[in-house]
Amino acid sequence: MLTVNFSNTFSQSRQIEKDKGDFYFEKSKGNWNEKSMIWKLSADRATIRLGYFRGDCCGSVPTSEQITAKINLDTVFYNLNTTRHPDCRTEIGLCGSAIDFVIDTKKYPNYKNMVFHNIATKGIK
Repeated sequence: MLTVNFSNTFSQSRQIEKDKGDFYFEKSKGNWNEKSMIWKLSADRATIRLGYFRGDCCGSVPTSEQITAKINLDTVFYNLNTTRHPDCRTEIGLCGSAIDFVIDTKKYPNYKNMVFHNIATKGIK
């Protein structure tokens, strides 16, 4: 149960609850090319890099503020909530963002057993 993996799952819900007290997402403070999915412990918090997201600058790259998530047992269901801007010119540059997941280790002492599922909202009306 020490495996942390990613998978895309389709959901019927656009919004997922967000609990700022126990866990949150933040723009990574590390180098953009650091390895992902390695836990780093700091006081009563643990941080893991979800990944480096790259794409056009028209809304396809997530920001930490727009990500929503819910923890159910040992699974983190998260939604990147990216929304493309229809009038944006995609040929103008590339953007990127490294996102970290931060969790309270006192509330979730088995944080190393967490499994991450990216909830996609494609096809939802």
